[in-house]
Amino acid sequence: MTGADARVMRKTPSGGRRRRRWIFFLAAIVVILVILDFAARAVAENVAATKFQQQGLQHKPDVTIDGFPFLTQVASRDLQQVHLTDVNQVEGAVTITSLAATGRNIRLNSYTFSSGTIGSLSGTALISYSSLARTLTAQVGPLASVLNGAGLVLTDAGNNDVRASLNVLIVSGSATWHVSRMSGNKLNIRLVGSSGLPDTLLGAIQNITLTIPRLPLGLKINSVEVTPAGVVGHVKATNVPFGS
Repeated sequence: MTGADARVMRKTPSGGRRRRRWIFFLAAIVVILVILDFAARAVAENVAATKFQQQGLQHKPDVTIDGFPFLTQVASRDLQQVHLTDVNQVEGAVTITSLAATGRNIRLNSYTFSSGTIGSLSGTALISYSSLARTLTAQVGPLASVLNGAGLVLTDAGNNDVRASLNVLIVSGSATWHVSRMSGNKLNIRLVGSSGLPDTLLGAIQNITLTIPRLPLGLKINSVEVTPAGVVGHVKATNVPFGS
């Protein structure tokens, strides 16, 4: 073995150790940056939830911010996409069982998430059958005690129709209402058929207009559909400011 070969063998192990140390160091930096990114996202989601609540929500919604890395979005003050969900939003005579919306092109006014503008917001507002049953019950005045409770069961009848089955001690039968959207945030519930139920019971609920007061975050109903879960309103809004 020559002297040169010996020198190469002595240098190689130390060079390998230096490379491993650099790799470990870089990997640690990446892990720290990822942790910081997720921590910053969690803080931002909490702040955004508080600001969104101030726009008319009765509860602090769950907020999820999409996109990775998150810190680059903060640097540009431009968030790609935000999801929010809320439950049991009481709007006048109607309880919105769940509200789910996705915001896109969110422009922040500062790095603190204290205010900004949501470019577009779209989603769904679900009125469950139990909530709708309470609303219908409230329309029948003195007969409300007959309908109240488990005796009134609403189900999806297809073609945007809702079927009500009633089975209590004094009466048993069924009725079908058609649900449609009117102008603005108004829903029309119109009786289209019945079997076994007296006119005195159905008279007050043959044609009902439900007015849903102003929805939070500037959302407006574009269309409605009857689903197995209940009546779903498809909602949209544009250029929604939040914060102050």
